[in-house]
This record gives sequence, structure tokens and C-alpha cells, in this order.
Amino acid sequence: MSYKAPNVNKPRVKRKATRIMDAASLREFKEQYPEHKNITLTEFNAILRQFNTNIVESVSTDRNGISLPELIGQVLVMSFPRNKKKRAINFGESNKTGVKTYHRNWDTDDRMAKIVYFTGSHSVRYSHLWGFTATRGFKLKVSEIYKKLWAKFIYVDGKSISINSILK
Repeated sequence: MSYKAPNVNKPRVKRKATRIMDAASLREFKEQYPEHKNITLTEFNAILRQFNTNIVESVSTDRNGISLPELIGQVLVMSFPRNKKKRAINFGESNKTGVKTYHRNWDTDDRMAKIVYFTGSHSVRYSHLWGFTATRGFKLKVSEIYKKLWAKFIYVDGKSISINSILK
């Protein structure tokens, strides 16, 4: 099986970074909660970053994940079998040998972690509008913890157990 090295000089697409909160959102927050009228945008963003860090830590270490405030949903890490058709190419090894080589995933017994966001449609109005995209830091933290504690997370093979039966 031949291997064609990737073009490292190709133009890259980078997502534009966005702020957590802006001045208009902070104004709305102060109107809704007047007891916090003295908080600055910098302090508010620091609080939100710490809250998000706490969520990442909790989801990464707790088998059952966490329930988000205001009944928005639940976030947890689950184990799934690796897709046999989509295998991850080991580019470093492939560049050295000239032959396409795949990652073997010996650390986790050929399982992979997925960050699952679940919202019970009965608890949130317009639940079909909510979405969840994990940040890069969140994914890296889950990957780091999963390599060590992969056996403790809920395993869904899709045959004997379905996700819906677990999350009910």
C-alpha cells in the first residue's frame, strides 16, 4: 500500500476566535441581576472561564458526567468501539516508512472516547435548537484522562446497549 505525504505548504483554514461575552451581553446580565451591577467585563469573563474549567474537570473525571444548569442538558464521556472503516493514519510513521501506517490504539483496548451532549426534549423548550461543540482544550483533557481511565467510562457497543437506554 503506497503512501503519499501530505502537502504541508497548503493554505490552512483557521476559525475566527470569538469572545465569551461582550459589553451588550454584560449589560443584559446586569439588568437581569442588579445585585451584580459593579462587576466588570474582565471579571465576568474570568468567572465564566473558571466555570467552564470546572465543567471540563467534572465531565472528564466523573463517569456519569454532569447536568448543566437551567436544565439545558447533560454532558458525559462515553466509550465506543473504534470504527473499522475509518482508521486514523499515523502520519509520522507513514512519512518515515513510505507505507501507510495506522494508529493501533493499544492504550484503550481499541475503544475511543466521545463527548456526548444529551438534552431530554421533555425538559427544555425548543431543545432542538441547542447544540454542543467541545473546545480543543476540552477534547485534549478528555483524551489525556481517557488514556489512563478508559475502563471506567460507560461502554456503548450499539448492539446490546443503546445510548437512549443509558440516558433515560
